[in-house]
Amino acid sequence: MKRAPTGLVLAVILFAGSALAEEAGHGHAHETASPLWPLLFSTINLAIFLWVLARYVLPPVRQWVHHRRSRVVRALEEAAAAKAEALRLREEWERRLAQFSRSVEEMQVQARGDAERERARILEAAHKTAEAIRRGAELAAAYEVRRTQEQLRADLVRQAVRLAEQAARTQLTADDQQRFVAEFLKQVEQ
Repeated sequence: MKRAPTGLVLAVILFAGSALAEEAGHGHAHETASPLWPLLFSTINLAIFLWVLARYVLPPVRQWVHHRRSRVVRALEEAAAAKAEALRLREEWERRLAQFSRSVEEMQVQARGDAERERARILEAAHKTAEAIRRGAELAAAYEVRRTQEQLRADLVRQAVRLAEQAARTQLTADDQQRFVAEFLKQVEQ
């Protein structure tokens, strides 16, 4: 749309204004004239007013509306992007929280399993130690029994020898001694 020179617009407005003033001054003289002149003048005046509005006022208003619309659209896009980012972050944190919960549960299960394995290992070591102590005690008891038995046998043999010596001294004669020595020598020779 081409812009009309400002002077031309002002001339049209002044012409319309002077025509209106002339009409007002002669209004009483022309009362018998046609009633279409005021309507025609008002229509032309309205058309000029609308043209001036369309030509000079409407473009800045359109430009302001266009800029305002651009700002609103940009703000809505930024808000939508921020909302999408917030939703993404929320989903990420929910996922992390769920993973954290699973990790905590897995750690608890693992800790329980480790505790059970450690308990079983300790019990096994305790059973082995108790078994070793029991075997050691049995061996020690068996050794003590054998040692005591050997000691008793040795004591019995000593006592028997002592009793035999006493009996031999009191009851054996020289002939019995020679007979024992001869029998002993026979057994040694064979």
